[in-house]
Amino acid sequence: MRHLILKSRDIPEKDGHCILSFDDVTELNLMALFDSDTANSDTTKQDKEAILTFMKIVKDNSAEVKIHNFYKGLSIVNPAVISEITEDEVTFKTSYPQLKIVKLTKLMTISSEIFPKNVVCKSIKSIDLDNQTIVINQMNFALRSSVDRKFIRLEPEEKHGCTLFYKNIKFAGDVKIIDLAEVSVKIEIYALPPGMRENDVVKISINLTLHARLISVITDATIFRIDENVRSYDIVLLFKLDIKNGDTVKEYLASRQMALIREFKKMDSLVSEIKKVDIPCNDYQI
Repeated sequence: MRHLILKSRDIPEKDGHCILSFDDVTELNLMALFDSDTANSDTTKQDKEAILTFMKIVKDNSAEVKIHNFYKGLSIVNPAVISEITEDEVTFKTSYPQLKIVKLTKLMTISSEIFPKNVVCKSIKSIDLDNQTIVINQMNFALRSSVDRKFIRLEPEEKHGCTLFYKNIKFAGDVKIIDLAEVSVKIEIYALPPGMRENDVVKISINLTLHARLISVITDATIFRIDENVRSYDIVLLFKLDIKNGDTVKEYLASRQMALIREFKKMDSLVSEIKKVDIPCNDYQI
């Protein structure tokens, strides 16, 4: 078995023609990473050396990677080039909006066509806004990645309402929506009703604002996952909406997505104005 990197380059003066070339990288011992069983092991997941090898292949071929982040669920993706690789860290050069969201979230996901899995960076070593660079030294292959989401999941506005019914009894505590999609909702509660467990069916009432009017979606839902936090619980509920409620949620998500884009661009403008002012400070925070 040989492991080859295929490269395709267009011939400028011959439309529809290209040159194909193959680089033999078998000696790098990366084939195991593309085996699903091996790729799911903890050893591979934490294999920083292998990730650095893939990064070097990208850099040597003058290729790009993509950096992914989320702003309240809104996907922000921009291309990046690798400007430097050492034995321990990688330096990327990317656009200013991506730098801003990485600085805000303190993490990012990197994708490339040659990676067997997306690479997750849960810690950023440094961000240089002037030189538009990011330096990372902690990275691992992601077994699951938010980049692969099939449906958009967005944080609703702060002033929303949500009521949970378990065994036809209204839950008396506060219920907050963390994010909402066409097929699911993630909520936060501060006490778990006695006996509640995964796969139970509950009823949920969601109240949102759409075009300055209140909308309400009431549906049965199945508990998919319960995560215990220090002082609260996160519950993921799956549902299948009827046509009317489905269209309402789709319209709300489209409107919310546009609102988040405007919010993000406004923040970008404010940060840009602060950068123009000659004030000695380490962080540009709003």
